[in-house]
Amino acid sequence: MISICIPTYNTDCTRLLKSLRKQIDEIKYAIDVLLLEDGSCKFTQENEDCCKQNGFIYLSNKTNRGRVESRMKLAKNSKAPWIVFLDADMLPATEKFTLIYYSAASSKSHDVFIGGHRYENKLNMFNLRLRYGKAREEATCENRNKDPFKNIFFGNMMIKKEIFLSIFSTYTNPSYGEDHFLSAMLRAKKLRVLHLDNNTFHLGLEKNYQFLKKTEEATKTITQIHDNMRVNLEYSKLLRYYVFLKRLHLKKTVYFILRILIPVMRKTLVWFGGPLLFIDFYRLHYFLKHKKDGD
Repeated sequence: MISICIPTYNTDCTRLLKSLRKQIDEIKYAIDVLLLEDGSCKFTQENEDCCKQNGFIYLSNKTNRGRVESRMKLAKNSKAPWIVFLDADMLPATEKFTLIYYSAASSKSHDVFIGGHRYENKLNMFNLRLRYGKAREEATCENRNKDPFKNIFFGNMMIKKEIFLSIFSTYTNPSYGEDHFLSAMLRAKKLRVLHLDNNTFHLGLEKNYQFLKKTEEATKTITQIHDNMRVNLEYSKLLRYYVFLKRLHLKKTVYFILRILIPVMRKTLVWFGGPLLFIDFYRLHYFLKHKKDGD
């Protein structure tokens, strides 16, 4: 009934694969697991061997094709009508992870189920990804369900295969941030989304400069989605700030100020992993920049 699909790039997935094998054996339901190496040059043999040992399907791309194309390939090779997408650096936080998703699929009550994610209690006050994740992304399913289209993350979710293939059949943006597109399309199509208490631990804590690079890519993606695809992004704080500044004729002034401050903010975020307010200014600066370049 469900296929668990894991796109990976240079990530050791053996711990995740072994955890899934143990859970699937315990519930004794037919669940297939597919892993796709997206042009990886590290951990490929370990991941392939682990897939073979556990009876999972191993796929690979000769070159890096990106997250969306990899997920599309996984979905097309899956057999079940429901797909659980898991990021390679995730790990189920509960031993009932697969059972919860299987029960949700059996209920047929919604079109998309979001499991949510959290972070292990690591003491690393200078890691920006950890600080941002714990402050901005960890949330109970009750809070997430207050606006079900807001906290949409591919890292741990289950979606009907036909819906995923339909939404991303013409999506070609290779940049980081496709979660925003999915969120907007689910809202536009008025699909039924339910957030579950079925968390995974997000183990992949990239370095501060890498997280900032992804932040820049995500703001570019949001801009392109809004400008080129004409998708409603009313939930986006960045877009609301932009509309507010534009209404008051302040966007050029604010952009000029942020452009002067951005080198200091970047160095502070890289060195000290905060304050998180700087991330908000950082995102706004690049959003205004991409908007300006597109004008």
